[in-house]
Amino acid sequence: MTNKQSNKELVKAGHAFASAMDMDTPIIEIAKLVTKLADRLDVLDACNKSLAAEIVVARKAVKLFCDVVGSNTDAICEEIGSEGVRAILAAMSATGNLPATDAILNSVRAEGVDMFAAHCSDKEHAMDRPWTFAALHAELFASKLRADAAKDGE
Repeated sequence: MTNKQSNKELVKAGHAFASAMDMDTPIIEIAKLVTKLADRLDVLDACNKSLAAEIVVARKAVKLFCDVVGSNTDAICEEIGSEGVRAILAAMSATGNLPATDAILNSVRAEGVDMFAAHCSDKEHAMDRPWTFAALHAELFASKLRADAAKDGE
């Protein structure tokens, strides 16, 4: 059975369900909705990670293109004129400034650092002082990434 409910519809249903819930609401109904929401969140998270990875590659390509155009300005000017070169460089530079993308990337990076911190703090390494320090530093670094993500996303 496939569910054709959109994300917006699912969220709306979740809010409606939450406001209609009372002490007599069967726990199985609550669990079903929470499972649907969690599944959808997992899919969105995977999509965000895929998009973030593609954007990193695209930004590197844009930077390379800008560098090539910048170092070959004279030859390109002969073909398309200086206004054309300025237009190309302005357009390509604008694509390098993506604060929302930076925020998403920092958020994904912070998740990875959190995973590392959790690994360093697990019971296997609990008595090993360097691992404990590594976990502490990883947690601090993840916090910094999140702060940068919040700043970039404004």
